[in-house]
Amino acid sequence: MKKFMVALTGLVTLATVGAVVPATAVNSVVTAHAAHVGPSLSVNAIYSSSKKVTGKATKGSKITIKATKNAKKNLGSAKASSKTGKYTVKLAKSLKKNSNVYVYATKSKTSFYRIIRVEAKKAAATTTKKTTAKKTTTTKKTTAKKTTTAKKSAAKFTVKTPTGTWKSNTANKYSQVWKFSQKTGLNQYLYKNGKKVKTLTSYATYSVSAKTPTFWKITYAPKNSKSKKTVYLRFTSAKKFKIVNAKNKVISTKAGVAPAAKWTFAKK
Repeated sequence: MKKFMVALTGLVTLATVGAVVPATAVNSVVTAHAAHVGPSLSVNAIYSSSKKVTGKATKGSKITIKATKNAKKNLGSAKASSKTGKYTVKLAKSLKKNSNVYVYATKSKTSFYRIIRVEAKKAAATTTKKTTAKKTTTTKKTTAKKTTTAKKSAAKFTVKTPTGTWKSNTANKYSQVWKFSQKTGLNQYLYKNGKKVKTLTSYATYSVSAKTPTFWKITYAPKNSKSKKTVYLRFTSAKKFKIVNAKNKVISTKAGVAPAAKWTFAKK
């Protein structure tokens, strides 16, 4: 069984969908004919003040946290609930701001991991004695502002894997369909006026690395090809993404014979 790995890596600017670029760091790829689906894994935000790590993974999977990818000693480990998949891992030591931690989910000898950047120490909730009506009102307004800011900055959705079928918008009468599969790899098709005109990629092995929970880099190699290609995706919801460049800016890209366009994909 092959591993489906997610890792933060350096990013390379994409000029064209399907353009060949050198991969600076490639995780273990998903084999086109692999029979096993790796465990899912989501991780809640981690702060330098955090004493534990929480999230959700495949039910019953083992969760392990490491300071580096190949660290022999774990920062902590636990098991995801067999009923809900939720987990809580107590940390053996405090974490430094802007450092990375590796969170692994292992199930049936197959692992999947995410690299999480440790955020600045989370501010403690403000407690104020109720002395006068004026002071109490001021405290409530301040708390409300902080809560609103936190909600705006945090994504309200989680993207686990790109597995599935994604259909693009129509541009210049053309559209695309991408299919990510643990068994058949990545397949890309081009349509014109609703009719398929070209297969862009078939049975490609691919790997995924995430710079942020919503900004992903996909590195893939078509069947029988040693050349690797790269595409960057920005998820705007759990079921929608846009094609962007290495700086996470929306760009126009070509797809086969179709003119360059800005592509947005929705999960079918």
